[in-house]
Amino acid sequence: MERIKRRILSTVVLHHFCNDASVVALPAIFPVLHTQKVLIKQYSDIGTILFIGLAVSIVFQLIIGHNAKRRHYRRFLILDAAIVGISLLLMTLSRNLVMLVIFFVGVRIGTSVYHPVGISWVSHTFKGTRLDRAMGFQSAFGDLGVLAAFASTGLLAHHYGWRVPLLLWGIVNLTAILASLFISRGTETEEDPREEERVAWREIFGRLRIFIPVIILGGMAWGVTLGYAPSLFNHRFGISISQTGIIMSCWIAAGTFTSFMYGKIAPVLGRHSTIMIAYVIVVLTSAAIGLSGNAHLTIIAFVVYGMALFITYPAILSFVGSTIDAKNKTAAFSLVSTIQIVGISSIAYTSGFLSDSYGINTPFLLLGGVTLLTVIYLAIILRMKKITAGPVPPRARPKDIVTG
Repeated sequence: MERIKRRILSTVVLHHFCNDASVVALPAIFPVLHTQKVLIKQYSDIGTILFIGLAVSIVFQLIIGHNAKRRHYRRFLILDAAIVGISLLLMTLSRNLVMLVIFFVGVRIGTSVYHPVGISWVSHTFKGTRLDRAMGFQSAFGDLGVLAAFASTGLLAHHYGWRVPLLLWGIVNLTAILASLFISRGTETEEDPREEERVAWREIFGRLRIFIPVIILGGMAWGVTLGYAPSLFNHRFGISISQTGIIMSCWIAAGTFTSFMYGKIAPVLGRHSTIMIAYVIVVLTSAAIGLSGNAHLTIIAFVVYGMALFITYPAILSFVGSTIDAKNKTAAFSLVSTIQIVGISSIAYTSGFLSDSYGINTPFLLLGGVTLLTVIYLAIILRMKKITAGPVPPRARPKDIVTG
């Protein structure tokens, strides 16, 4: 039994690593494609790619989440890696923007599988404090995937061209299929065929509606950073794409650290004070990133911005976990993810046109303004309505809420 559980967790972390790395691979080379005017001619093209890909993710994540319980999780994760790997390899054959979008949609379809399936498999396998450790472990491997993608993709694209990183991560995903088949053998005996109770969607939405602006903001921040931060450093400050990858790696490393520290910070400051302080810092650092003409100051502000932003994600999950009934939690986290994807896609699309018209720094100014409005809204709501704070839940990351 314990051996099977270890196999399940090993399988999940393998796919989480590949899944999150693959999501980052294309956005990491956006600056190269834009500079060379290969496939991407203007920033609005970036917004279009992200918007279409994320819109597809919303649909397929709901489809997978609804049907995964009827088949074994193992098969879905293998399907995930196969679709992503093939799509990344085909992406290197792109001759125009339309082809790039089509193959990116393939990547998003594949990566839509992991979060409904991988997180659910861990949740059904581990209980109590062991669930906390398992969630933290699989989250850490997702972080490692993002770090590996940012660091390797920029370096490879700089020296060998934009196709090489896509080839690399395509091959990694296809290789992961063989590794997954070997590691996960024998785990099908752990399948629980029972149907879940009927989900009370109206009740879930009613409990979450107050925090919808905050949930959307979390998605918007992720969308701005992933879609436009690499171009900001490469185009505005002339930082090489390989060095830009290092900066992005530092951003997520700093954010991951504060996310893991949330369990120690929240009991001291309180959950709502923690998220309010974090968003105030996001306002200030977003403004600094958008207005600064100094590369060193912008990098410092960017890292601090990551530290503040990442601590808000477990705070959001804390609210959901402490206010939703056990039978509705899976659906509630799915709804949170969907709402955040709406935030990502909307600002990613809008920011492309704003960047073309007013500069690549504009998305961060927009983010700072939206965050300021959200802080004001949150302050009013917390003053008018006392929200009971529950226990601090397991550590979490953006990709545990957002589909990459």
